[in-house]
Amino acid sequence: MHKRKFKPFGEISALTLGGGGLGQVWGETTREEAIRTVHMALEAEINHYDVAPMYGKGEAERVIGQAFEGKKLDN
Repeated sequence: MHKRKFKPFGEISALTLGGGGLGQVWGETTREEAIRTVHMALEAEINHYDVAPMYGKGEAERVIGQAFEGKKLDN
């Protein structure tokens, strides 16, 4: 994954995973599909996630939290 310097956060991935799909903004997504999506993003070394409380009334944030549970993150 290409990285870019982004002060004050250091390096972030050139790609971002948007939270709209995780929060069912554009249609139904199961929790399992959403978590798999986050896991695939992690495997691709994506470390920039766009989530907001308005994405499924907090569903995107809950999915991110559950997907990261138990994961050792380097940065």
